Amino acid sequence: MKLPSVYVKSIDDIQKNLSEGLSFIEWTKIITPGSTVFIKPNLTWTEYTPGVTTSPDLIRCLISIIKDRAGRIIVGESDGGNHAFTADDAFRGHGLDRICREQGIELVNLSRLPSVEIEEEVLGKRVRVVLPKMLVDEVDCFISVPVLKVHAMTGVSLSIKNLWGCYSDPMRCLHHKHLDYKLALIARKVNPRIVVIDGKYALDNHGPMFGTPTDMNLLICSDNPVLADVTGAEIMGMHPSEFSRFGLGGVRPTRLSHISVAIEAGLGQTESGGIRRNCDWKEFVKHFVVRRTLMDRLCMFTFNSEFVSRIVFKSVLTKSIFALSDKFIRNQTELQMATSCRNKPNSENEHPRSSK
Repeated sequence: MKLPSVYVKSIDDIQKNLSEGLSFIEWTKIITPGSTVFIKPNLTWTEYTPGVTTSPDLIRCLISIIKDRAGRIIVGESDGGNHAFTADDAFRGHGLDRICREQGIELVNLSRLPSVEIEEEVLGKRVRVVLPKMLVDEVDCFISVPVLKVHAMTGVSLSIKNLWGCYSDPMRCLHHKHLDYKLALIARKVNPRIVVIDGKYALDNHGPMFGTPTDMNLLICSDNPVLADVTGAEIMGMHPSEFSRFGLGGVRPTRLSHISVAIEAGLGQTESGGIRRNCDWKEFVKHFVVRRTLMDRLCMFTFNSEFVSRIVFKSVLTKSIFALSDKFIRNQTELQMATSCRNKPNSENEHPRSSK
């Protein structure tokens, strides 16, 4: 039986390193000739931003390696949360429209595809998600291509958190309650079989949309999302003892509970005795932190309550709440991002928004 594998490498030539990493996890046993492959980058902003969004060069290299074996390749992302921006804006800003056109592959806005509601139990908790039918019914191999970064709400944003962008409703900000279990359900349904983590630049101090870009110059490849995320978290100084949903943190307060749930739900293996590694990841470790702003702390209420979320994002009070947030709560960076979203030529943007 094939052991779960993870490859970590300092980048000297991205095409060569990616090819080596994919070979190490034996990608040709995962992607069969003629199969349908879906590539999900992390496009949390409208243009390439180091440490925030997936590098277009990495996507280009990935496509070039697998395209002669796969029968159909699709790259896709959903609209920014709360209609902050469209996936099409992000595609253009990252040059993915040109890359996909040159490579002759499909580029899709997941928010515009027919969707299906899925409701199931995860560790005894019944949760519901909305996913594009294509991801559930047509894809043979799902590839998650996240960035190595921290996240103000979930601790880290790696391959499993990247799956939240598959929730095709742009108003997914209303459905963060029980996010850990919903992410596990999405992972169960789309079944990421290859993970490529873009660690050229990692994001420290905040995340997912701003923070301190850190030149890590790393590439991580794995054939399992839990193994990939545990490795990525460890490299950022988030230790296994912090994976407990009941643990406490200091400057890293968010406990990585979605990884804990994924482990408990049987979505991957973390025991070192049953894992193939190309090297000792400890040589790459740096100690990242999550520094929450006042806005982040208030957003925790919307993360944990659908009632509060609806008041904030979809009620007669919404415009007033956003105006007050702009005036008294958002820091300068948060205000600039909210203003940028508001000023985009999108008819749905009636007030400053956040895609957090």
